[in-house]
Amino acid sequence: MFAEKSWGSYRVLDVLPGSLTIKASLTAGNAMNYHSHSRRDEVWTVASGEGTAIIDGAERSVGPGDVISLPKGCFHTVKAITDLCIIEVQIGEDISVEDKIVKVN
Repeated sequence: MFAEKSWGSYRVLDVLPGSLTIKASLTAGNAMNYHSHSRRDEVWTVASGEGTAIIDGAERSVGPGDVISLPKGCFHTVKAITDLCIIEVQIGEDISVEDKIVKVN
């Protein structure tokens, strides 16, 4: 329940009916793909570090203690300025990796 990614790594912290909680660790200078989900909402809580979140094209600086709600269907990503740790709670009845829609520029 741990995976290394091009942007850093993630670890599954908890699995409950209708929710999945992960810890995403991004290394400085990296970003997740710009993507959306059709069957789940996400809530990000920034635990440490600094970054820039992009939600439906709008940029926002993020840092420790910031909470970002991402409703299903919105496109989103985060870019790490420093090493960045985010606790992500995925909420939905059908949480699956197949629910990721990557937007290509």
